[in-house]
Amino acid sequence: MKKKTRQLLILNGLLILIVAAAILSVNSGYARISFSTAVHSIFQPHTDGASVVVAQFRVPRIVLAVLCGMGLALAGCVMQTVTGNPLADPGILGINAGAGFAVMLFLTFFPALHIRTMAYQPIFAIAGGLCTTGLLYLFAKRNGKLIPIYFLLGGIGLASLFSSFMLIMAANMDNSSYQLVARWLAGNIWGTSWHQVLALLPYMLILVPFLLTKSNILDILLLGENTAISLGIAVERELRLLLIASVALTSACVAVSGGIGFVGLVAPHMARRLIGGRHHALMPASMLLGALLLLLADTLGRSAFQPRDIPVGIVISVLSAPYFLFLLRRYF
Repeated sequence: MKKKTRQLLILNGLLILIVAAAILSVNSGYARISFSTAVHSIFQPHTDGASVVVAQFRVPRIVLAVLCGMGLALAGCVMQTVTGNPLADPGILGINAGAGFAVMLFLTFFPALHIRTMAYQPIFAIAGGLCTTGLLYLFAKRNGKLIPIYFLLGGIGLASLFSSFMLIMAANMDNSSYQLVARWLAGNIWGTSWHQVLALLPYMLILVPFLLTKSNILDILLLGENTAISLGIAVERELRLLLIASVALTSACVAVSGGIGFVGLVAPHMARRLIGGRHHALMPASMLLGALLLLLADTLGRSAFQPRDIPVGIVISVLSAPYFLFLLRRYF
């Protein structure tokens, strides 16, 4: 079988699995709803209980899980190439924590804006993510070169620092606000309406196509800086653009989903094993795997421990931590 045909079959197979997972997710939760009722509620919504649950709660949550999974996985794939570190991930590098800290500052000091609209939340998250990246860049650059291990260690340190700040701020909140923030920090697809989807969608529509068009640049960067320069690539400029775009995409996802880790680490490595290292196929495969992982984890968290709802970030961490340890042993 030709490599291109095999790649197309794998991508189509992942799409089918996502659709199947979405169907499973619609029927999962405290209120059991049959598949036929769910489909009828989506295409012919009514005011009855089942229709409201499906159209206003479960479908937005499924869409948000798919979008966030795609965004986090794509950002992780790009970061691994840009930093030259196979363990690069928005969560491990502290991007999630930096964006989350900025969102918490926004929720604390501008609660009226948050109540009025979701539009400002991703903006604050992106600002926090970019500030974190700037600090990482300063820490990890030595003699004009980015040192991957410093980037990783600096990210771990910043993640701990910002997480501590967030816990200190949360400790001063009332009980209901603290419960909401604690679940958000754990990573929770908490969007129960289309407002969160609409807040994230513009960033997905701009940043995802931009990063996908850079697949050839990413392939060339894998050959090394000197080779890329000899082929006419403005390496510093491209690295900055790719890093800014991937951080912005991560931060926008964090703004509506909380601190979900490991998706950006695990999905690209799984995609490489399935489809190879060329970015024109690797990036779409990473996105589809990220969407599938997050959707399945969210469904498991909602259905396995009823009536309790386990945050998706906890489920992802439990499932992905062993794979991270395997990668750590393999690469270091």
